[in-house]
Amino acid sequence: MKGSSHAYIGAAVGAIAGFQIDATDPLTITTSAIIGSISALVPDLDTNGTASNRITLSKSFSQWLMRLVGMGLLIAIIFQFFQTGITPNIIIFAGIGALLLVIFRFIKQRRMLTLTGILVMAIGFVMHQSIGILLAGSYIIIASFLAHRSYTHSLIGLAFYAFILHHIHLQWPIDGLFIAGTAGYASHLIADLKLLPVNRRGVKLFAPIWNKEW
Repeated sequence: MKGSSHAYIGAAVGAIAGFQIDATDPLTITTSAIIGSISALVPDLDTNGTASNRITLSKSFSQWLMRLVGMGLLIAIIFQFFQTGITPNIIIFAGIGALLLVIFRFIKQRRMLTLTGILVMAIGFVMHQSIGILLAGSYIIIASFLAHRSYTHSLIGLAFYAFILHHIHLQWPIDGLFIAGTAGYASHLIADLKLLPVNRRGVKLFAPIWNKEW
C-alpha cells in the first residue's frame, strides 16, 4: 500500500481516537488526526521504506555538514594547541575532526537514515536527556538496519513505538498523543496484511517468534 494511503487511514483512525477523547474539541480531533497520520508512516522508516527517504538527511547536506564540523574542530584545536599545548581533549577532538573529514567521502545514502537517528538522539541529549526523543532516535537507527516489512511491521515494533509515545507524553502531555499515535501505527500493520486483496505481501506480525506472513 502506498504511503499516502497509510497517511489517510492513519488520519482517519487518529481523528476517531480524538473524537473519543473529546468530541466537542475540534483542536483535539485535529491534533489526533495529524498524530495518527504521522504515526501511520513510521513503520516504513525501515530500509527501502517510503518514509525513510522523506526524513533522511540528504547525502550532499550530510557531507557538507560533516566537512564543516570537521574543519571547525581542527581549526579550534590549532588555536587551543598554542594556548595549552597537547592535552587529552585536544587529541580526542582532533581525532573526531579528522574522522569526520574522512567519513564524509565514503558514506552512502542508505546510511543517511542512521545519521538522522543519531542526530535525533543528540537532540534528545541537548533537551535535558529527553527519554522520549532518545528512544525515537534509537528507533530510527534500528530501523535503518532492518529489512523492509520486518520488525517495524510487527507487534514488537508497535510495542516499542507505544513505549516511545508513553515517554514523550510524560514530558509533553498532549491530548490524544498516545492513543492516536498507537492507533495510527497499528493501522499501518493492518493495512499491510496479506488478507487484503491489494497486498501481494503481508507482514510478520509475530516476528521473531513466528515468521509467518499475515
